[in-house]
Amino acid sequence: MSDKINAKPTKEFFIEMLTRDIPLDRAILDLIDNSVDAARRSQVASPEIKISFDSNSFLIFDNCGGLNLDDAKNYAFRFGRAKDAPPTPHSVGQFGVGMKRTLFKLGTAFSLTSVCGESAFRVAVDVGVWKELDDWEFEFVELNPETGPPGSTEIRVDSLYPAVAEQLGQEGFLNDLGHECARAHFLALNSGVKLIINDREVPGYQIRLLQSDKIKPFVRSWTLDGVNIRVVAGISERKFEEGGWYILCNGRLVEAAEQTSITSWQSDGIPKYHPDYAFFRGVVQFDCDDSSKLPWTTTKTGVDQGSKIYRAALIQMRIAMREVIVFLRARAKEDALFKGQIISSRVINGEIESTIREGLVSFDALPVNEKFIGPTPAPVGPRPTTTSIQYTALVKDVEKIKASLGVSTNREVGEETFNYYKSYECTDD
Repeated sequence: MSDKINAKPTKEFFIEMLTRDIPLDRAILDLIDNSVDAARRSQVASPEIKISFDSNSFLIFDNCGGLNLDDAKNYAFRFGRAKDAPPTPHSVGQFGVGMKRTLFKLGTAFSLTSVCGESAFRVAVDVGVWKELDDWEFEFVELNPETGPPGSTEIRVDSLYPAVAEQLGQEGFLNDLGHECARAHFLALNSGVKLIINDREVPGYQIRLLQSDKIKPFVRSWTLDGVNIRVVAGISERKFEEGGWYILCNGRLVEAAEQTSITSWQSDGIPKYHPDYAFFRGVVQFDCDDSSKLPWTTTKTGVDQGSKIYRAALIQMRIAMREVIVFLRARAKEDALFKGQIISSRVINGEIESTIREGLVSFDALPVNEKFIGPTPAPVGPRPTTTSIQYTALVKDVEKIKASLGVSTNREVGEETFNYYKSYECTDD
């Protein structure tokens, strides 16, 4: 009698667990991650990623260097990253699940064709047939390298799941995916990678801050356990939905406009994010050749708050936030004093407005400056001895009071009634 219990997972269970918690747009982003990694690794002159889809099929093609056949056989199609897998310095696809998870998420049959150097191959999988096999291997065939463009990879899924087909057929999904890609890979797009989705080129997103002789963002860089960390915090245009923290791991944006306690808003003495702080922009960059050290989740949709790397960055983020928030409170106070005619100039607001007109600076071009600097508000002088009073009343009532007082103008009505109330209802101090 056997003294072992079979704990081997079924393929159905494995696929269900692998794909159930990742949205479709994030799954597609995993494929783009691989292409961006390949472009960075191969240093091709004009890297281009093309995605096309509708309710019938999905295809992604790139010219970013191709997939080496040995890597495909030994590592790329493994579920999870093997301990002996060769390093992929500064990558964003370190977990070993992205491509497979996306292919199983999309449909029941897929193929990958790649040309890399002097070799080419194709993997074609019918998921229904593969599930019935005892082994977990995928078959491949070698091709003539001239059958496809040099340094290219093409992934095609033709048998889409109905729910996926419905999403891919919606115009709104196309717009949302473009927006997600523009943010997630804005650094790559701004540095020359071209991404085209259904014949629309995706523009690179911009994070820019104010810098002038009188406004200088907080910028600090250091290294911890091999991870390069850079914290930038300052102000930009007043846009409520865009204010907050932006967090990048190896150039991949994992948090955008974060405005909660994850980045210390409304915690540790820092106030809740609100419209007065809509000028705030903060960027944290984590970069490391060993991407497993980076503080991100497997879906790359957030930070690992328990990571010692992230906790170290959070200390500097809080220092920077407090400095910028003090400045923004002074800005709001100056604005209120000016509107109340208590001060006659807007030093802070004027500097912000003029700097915006002159142009903002990309966050990654800012020099190190370990203290936020902003202009000092105008001093509050003596309060004015006079002010004006305005109110609205019915014309017929005002005419009655004019007749009673023996005056002819609205101003005289106001002065006489004010003096009457002051004389008979107020006591002299």
